[in-house]
Amino acid sequence: MSNEIQCKDMKKILSIVMLLMAVVLSACHQDNDDYMTQATISLDGGDTLKIEQVQAMAHLTNLNSRHVTSTADFVGSKVQIELLRGAYQAHVEGILSYTDLQGKRYVRSFRAVSDYIELVNSGMSEVKLSIIFLD
Repeated sequence: MSNEIQCKDMKKILSIVMLLMAVVLSACHQDNDDYMTQATISLDGGDTLKIEQVQAMAHLTNLNSRHVTSTADFVGSKVQIELLRGAYQAHVEGILSYTDLQGKRYVRSFRAVSDYIELVNSGMSEVKLSIIFLD
């Protein structure tokens, strides 16, 4: 009878040890669910002008999935948008207000384009796009 009890106790102990091993090993698994980035697109007018206000639409096309994300939420010369990390094509078009070195104010149509930008950092990704005036 004592053999039966010892055998049952050993089975229980072995079951508990196996369960604890499963818990410990599954707890050590590291998930990487950080697929998103907070992308900041800045319009660069160079040293000769100061961008004051932008009214434009930014279209960002994921080069892998061809999914297009659009926004018009510019604050100053920057727009922020949450995207999947990856390679993108950027197209921004609209109107901006700026002052030149002499302090003269202008309002002009513009475009800013890039065929390839990398938005791959976890957390924040930033890129600058040069503006091209349309008039």
